Amino acid sequence: MPQPTYDDLTARTDLLPAYQRLVVPPEYEDHNGHMNIAHYLTTTSWGVQHAFHAWGVPESWMGEARVGTFSAEHHLAYLGEVHVGSEVSVRVRCVARSPRGLHVVGYLLDDTHRTLAYVMELLTLHVDLTTRRTRTWPDDVAAGLDRAVAAHAVLDWPVTGCLAVR
Repeated sequence: MPQPTYDDLTARTDLLPAYQRLVVPPEYEDHNGHMNIAHYLTTTSWGVQHAFHAWGVPESWMGEARVGTFSAEHHLAYLGEVHVGSEVSVRVRCVARSPRGLHVVGYLLDDTHRTLAYVMELLTLHVDLTTRRTRTWPDDVAAGLDRAVAAHAVLDWPVTGCLAVR
């Protein structure tokens, strides 16, 4: 499935800032001589979490309000090897929101080699952590997510994933 290029993802830092950056440490290397798949997922997941906060999802939810987000589905695509010592960053596109869900795509970039290394398409749900059931987004958070969806709609490359909010 076609994906945006490295240049597509880095051209609009106003819309797609680097939400996570790191230099791949030696402990991330697996027996194949590249970053282990668990670290592709973890690094991108943290980038997505930082994007959520930038879009208005409070960092304090879990402690104070007893609400949060649960991942419901992922679609993962490994497009290139990342090696120890490479600089990587995560860009996140907000695709769509439903009353209880959010569709985003996280892109792990190998900035050292100027390539897109990994794509994590995600459906996440807003949940009540007391009942462990989904609930609608609060109005203020929904408004922030809607602003992100609208801002990212101007990007001129399509989201070619397989997930959708319902």
